[in-house]
Amino acid sequence: MTEARKYFQRLHEGERGRFAALNKQYDRFAMVRLVVILGLLAGVVFAFGTGWLPGIVALGLFIVAAYLLVRRHESMKSAAEMARRRSVIAERELRALDHDFSFADDGCAYVTPLHPYEGDLDVLCDFSLFQFINKTTTALGGRKLADDLLYTPQENIRARTQVRSKELKSKPDWCVDFRAIGEELNDDLAGHERLREWLHRPALVPAGPDRVVIAVTPLLALASIVAIIFFVPWFMGALGFLPAVYLYRKYAERIAEEHAYTAHMGHILKQYADLLDHLGAWGAYTDRVSGSVPALRQLGYFIGQLDVRYNPFSILLELGGAWSLQWLRKLDAWRSAHQDDLPAWLEATGEADALVSWANLRFTRPDWAEPELTDEPVLQATGLGHPLLNPDGRVTNDIDMRTDGHIHLVTGSNMAGKSTWLRTVGINLVLSQAGGPVCATSLRHCPLQVWTSMRTQDDLSEATSSFYAELKRLQSIIEAVGNKETPVFFLLDEILKGTNSRDRHTGSRALIRQLIRDRGAGIIATHDLELAALENEAGSRVENYAMEVQTRGDDLVFDYKLHPGVCTSFNATALMARMGIDIPEEEIRLHHE
Repeated sequence: MTEARKYFQRLHEGERGRFAALNKQYDRFAMVRLVVILGLLAGVVFAFGTGWLPGIVALGLFIVAAYLLVRRHESMKSAAEMARRRSVIAERELRALDHDFSFADDGCAYVTPLHPYEGDLDVLCDFSLFQFINKTTTALGGRKLADDLLYTPQENIRARTQVRSKELKSKPDWCVDFRAIGEELNDDLAGHERLREWLHRPALVPAGPDRVVIAVTPLLALASIVAIIFFVPWFMGALGFLPAVYLYRKYAERIAEEHAYTAHMGHILKQYADLLDHLGAWGAYTDRVSGSVPALRQLGYFIGQLDVRYNPFSILLELGGAWSLQWLRKLDAWRSAHQDDLPAWLEATGEADALVSWANLRFTRPDWAEPELTDEPVLQATGLGHPLLNPDGRVTNDIDMRTDGHIHLVTGSNMAGKSTWLRTVGINLVLSQAGGPVCATSLRHCPLQVWTSMRTQDDLSEATSSFYAELKRLQSIIEAVGNKETPVFFLLDEILKGTNSRDRHTGSRALIRQLIRDRGAGIIATHDLELAALENEAGSRVENYAMEVQTRGDDLVFDYKLHPGVCTSFNATALMARMGIDIPEEEIRLHHE
């Protein structure tokens, strides 16, 4: 049993028991709280019976005691909820260790059309690399993790990400607590975008007479109430409410518009404050998040007070003191003070959230290798496997090639594993350049821009055939190789498959020669055995590899291993015969000969 499995089993069992105990304690305390409050109320009634002064003192003590009891009860509820969340996280990790990661968000929201490799390498969506790694709890963290996988970062950023997630690997308790704090955050990128827009909006009430009126409105309202009760006819005293009525009518539409930018973010910002508080305990982001916790909690509180507008009795607060405008003034002041700070705080939280995913990957997959980046134009790996395949049935292979104008040509039977091998190489390069570990014994390579052409499809909206779609994809790869800004590593599966065999062979051979001439490198899987002759040309930079299939009686046996040379075994005719196509025995025999 791995160390990670032992850790999560202990955590799951321990936190599940702790949740049950805390829940019982919470229920018992509810009865204690009720009895104590009823007793204190009786004391208040008795105190008022002896006089006003003792009654007021008793009432004050009752309010304080009731507040403390409620706080204590809520803290017990929070502790129980945190225990439940930790238990759920541990249970999910045990499922993930059994290669079930369907519970995680799949990242389909981050799909990028015409991306160099995302669609072909299963980086996003169901049963994807993102879903396999993803432990994020914030929308910004999910976006950061997707960006890590979709865009090759600068070397210094990649190295920093790798170092920090290595450090967090040794802090599984900290990572679980971070995830538990944000477990039910439920924020989204649209809400964050509106919050960022709000930061750059002008102040709702500009400096001038209206600000003065807002400031004195509560005093005028109080004076009106006193006047109505004690001095003048009520309709004369009510004149003190007119400034509030004037302000409400003038700013009602703008108040609603301003509130729309921050609505529903108050509770979320308080949770971000809790995440930042926890992040501060790590120490890696101290400079970037300094002062963030009290400021974010204050912002969340201000927004929460503004939400009172949804209460049907809020009109009393508006008339009694221009409630919405008072809090919007405070929000204006907060925005002026922290306009540049808030995006940095939220981005830091998102980065840490993504780092927790990388740290968890390192903690749960200690047998994976840390890749080595080099300036040499090479791609070298041993024991390279596909991370999305179950480890119990995963087959690994080695690769050793130059990346300055060299191509591996892989031939093989149907279902022999050619396409999976291409994806294995590509997805591990993505992992490496995102700052993560790789599913291999070792991996050493120079920085590479991965490009693929494996799943091109027709597009009815543009009246585009699959063949033309593939041609456009190949054109993009040719242009990327020709730019020479970053070395390109391409993965091509059955190129030009939408045309006749003669044109396919002619075009494929010309494409290979052009890519080599422009110093591109990659792997091409093909059924076109005639292309294997390119290896024998003078000065050739093509190497032939094959994935074979063996026949045992009526069974086809695949070992999914990569061998030097050209494929010598075929299975398509045997498979067609099994499906009911009447192929003469002599044709099958001649085909295999």
